[in-house]
Amino acid sequence: MDALTQSLMDSFNALLESVWFELTFLVVVALFAGFLFARFGQPKVIGYILIGVVIGPSLLGIIGPSGDPGDGVTSGVSPLPETIMMLAELGALVLLFMVGLECDLRKIYTRMSVSIAIGGVIVPWAGGFGVAYLAGFEIEAVFIGATLVATSVAVTASVMSEMGLVGKHISNAIVGAAVVDDILGMVVLSVAKGMGTGGGFDALGLMLLVIGAVVFVVGGAWIGTRFLVRLVFNVQIRGFKRKLPLSGFTLALAIAFLYAFVSELIGISAIVGAFVAGTIFAGSALRDGIKKGTQYLEALFVPLFFVSLGVVVDLGAMWNTIILGVSLTAVAIVTKVVGCGLPAWLSGMSKWDSLAVGVGMAPRLEVALIIAYYGLSTQLIGVDLYSVVVFMGLVTAMVSAPLLKIVLTRGGHKLEGI
Repeated sequence: MDALTQSLMDSFNALLESVWFELTFLVVVALFAGFLFARFGQPKVIGYILIGVVIGPSLLGIIGPSGDPGDGVTSGVSPLPETIMMLAELGALVLLFMVGLECDLRKIYTRMSVSIAIGGVIVPWAGGFGVAYLAGFEIEAVFIGATLVATSVAVTASVMSEMGLVGKHISNAIVGAAVVDDILGMVVLSVAKGMGTGGGFDALGLMLLVIGAVVFVVGGAWIGTRFLVRLVFNVQIRGFKRKLPLSGFTLALAIAFLYAFVSELIGISAIVGAFVAGTIFAGSALRDGIKKGTQYLEALFVPLFFVSLGVVVDLGAMWNTIILGVSLTAVAIVTKVVGCGLPAWLSGMSKWDSLAVGVGMAPRLEVALIIAYYGLSTQLIGVDLYSVVVFMGLVTAMVSAPLLKIVLTRGGHKLEGI
């Protein structure tokens, strides 16, 4: 009987280690979480993240290694197999591509968006650096400050999409500022890299990064709307004649992946490239068809992305630094509300809309983890600080969504979906 039990356990463990089983399991639990949280009128993104925490190494240990508290972090950003992580990252690209399809570039990249983003960089960085420095960290404080800079465009965009606000003025202000904020976050990371490795402040490298980012966003949008949209339209027409009705959609996705590649090549996040690619098709006659095709990809890969972020969480490693984690989380929210809300108010927004901008800019996840992981992989920060950043990102993502709903409702906005 013992031998039979052991054999069954070995078979079950082998099953859990299969990539295809893990992928099946993650998709099913994400679907369950989506139904559950939609039933209670809450953003599905929170359910995806929380279910990832539950099934990950921190609690049930169904997905990822179990044992020492730090296993999931020290072995990489996520205990998930590399194949699943690549599919999860695809989810972030698909989400931002879809958001871009709903956004008019002229309404996104405005003076207001830039001013909100600048305020959302300076104030949070100073706040994060101050908290870490007071906690006894010095060089590490530079990295902690950098993790508070970049807004999670994926979380913010997902919540705005669920609320049916994508394309409206308040959404344009938040998403536009978040994208600019993400670019500035990569600039801050370059500064943190130089200071953390002893290389000092690389003025030339910083200038090249800024120029490259601006040229990519402006030039990529111009080339796309001027040439690529026409190319996709012609391919779609020829595809119909040859009974290949999805030709235009396929090429549009290929362009999104190309933009993501160029974006990372420059040194900014790949999701910025996917967003820019989406915006070039926003005014195209093929927009609705491209959007419809992308929605099927969104239903599969976007939940996978958010669940994977929950699996990253390592509650055991966080426990020893819980006070710092709570303090940093509070500072992260307050500094974004102030740093982004004040410029929005000074730009002419109402009190509630300005507050909504600040709250909408508060989530930090994917870019914060990228910055923190760089520090961890180069041994500039330890597992304890890495876990603090993960905790901060998770809590800001979960808290910001319901707060944003409340603020928008008080501001008179009619919300859909939740």
